Amino acid sequence: MMIGLHVVGALAGVALGVGAVYLGRTFIEGVRRDRRIQPETVTSGLRRDHWERIDEMLDSEDASERLEGLAVLERYGREDPDYREDVVSLICTYLRRPFEYPVEDEEELEVRLAAQRILSRHFRWPEGEARPLEFWDLDYLDLRDAVLVEPDFADTVLDDADFKDSLIVRGDFRRTRFLSYVDFDRACFTGDTDFRTASFPRYATFIGALFSGTTTFDGAEFEQGADFTDARVERPDAAHTWPSPWRAWANSPVAQARLIPMKTDSRPPSSAERRRS
Repeated sequence: MMIGLHVVGALAGVALGVGAVYLGRTFIEGVRRDRRIQPETVTSGLRRDHWERIDEMLDSEDASERLEGLAVLERYGREDPDYREDVVSLICTYLRRPFEYPVEDEEELEVRLAAQRILSRHFRWPEGEARPLEFWDLDYLDLRDAVLVEPDFADTVLDDADFKDSLIVRGDFRRTRFLSYVDFDRACFTGDTDFRTASFPRYATFIGALFSGTTTFDGAEFEQGADFTDARVERPDAAHTWPSPWRAWANSPVAQARLIPMKTDSRPPSSAERRRS
């Protein structure tokens, strides 16, 4: 059970329905727990002494050493498929560390961008193309509570992807193929977010998510729809495209909008209609 979520600064306006998501600065504290994977939990893919050395590198105060640690991890994954699950777990664990946004530590941002590029590189498989040599076939991507700045997941294949409680800044999910499961519950999307022509599996959920930039699902395909219950939109007047039957509905021009299933654009459904849907 998680014992803490991101603290996004100045969200008081949400409770009043008036809000700007970011009044002043936004601070992301992350989950209050030790996010490091302990050596004894790492499988035989990575020998304990290798893991301990990488752990030290990723904890270094020197950004260049942290970058080197990521490079070593990627090399292990390239050299032996048995390492890949551990490599991706360690990279995701790094991205779940507390990180302040808007960015003040530019060196740390460069390290995190490098970590994100490793994931993008090894999960990218454009549809219709032969399987890339760099593609890693893994069953689970755990980015719960992560802070992702301009993540590029375009043309990737993600199986059992968990982005619950994450902060996603200007995310690119064009043509992403989510396979069996994807969870964006309570994720905070800031900046423009692009899900154009993405494909979603039977289980796709955005419950309680917050969208503060322009979001598009134009051309996205859902095997059995998606759940946007309690999701909110900071700028309902922006040029969003939402998957049917979800629409942004605001009670006033200054309020946040709620995403609700609507049969027309003229009014929200009555409680009776919601029960029947």
